[in-house]
Amino acid sequence: MPTIGIADTTFARYDMGHAAIDEIQKNVSVKIKRVTVPGIKDLPVAAKKLIEEEGCDIVMALGMPGAREKDKVCAHEASQGLILAQLMTNTHIIEVFVHEDEGKDDKELSFLMDRRTREHALNVIKLLFKPDKLIREAGTGQRQGFEDAGPLRM
Repeated sequence: MPTIGIADTTFARYDMGHAAIDEIQKNVSVKIKRVTVPGIKDLPVAAKKLIEEEGCDIVMALGMPGAREKDKVCAHEASQGLILAQLMTNTHIIEVFVHEDEGKDDKELSFLMDRRTREHALNVIKLLFKPDKLIREAGTGQRQGFEDAGPLRM
């Protein structure tokens, strides 16, 4: 049975880990290993440990960078760390970040955090169990969280 790792943070203002686990469990039967770390720059090592020490087949790295410029730099650094961890482990780590300034108010922000997390959880399931579905979705302008952009027409 595949194992999905969930790495989330205490800095986030929404329990993205719970949303991811709920969505996964609604759709497939898998083992889930969850670890929570303080902030987004802690996610790369958490994800790597889930893969190497807990035997996870794929990991979701969930975080909420703040709205300030310093937070955007930290998010970029965390993203680079997650990419490096993927290359070091040859394992997908699906980064799910929602920046605090993406929503116009707390209601829209919590909606976005839930929806983006759940849609990426479905992508994790596709990567593990239905890769042909991702091929069929290629070029369709999928967006996680907000409405899909749709394909370009010639």
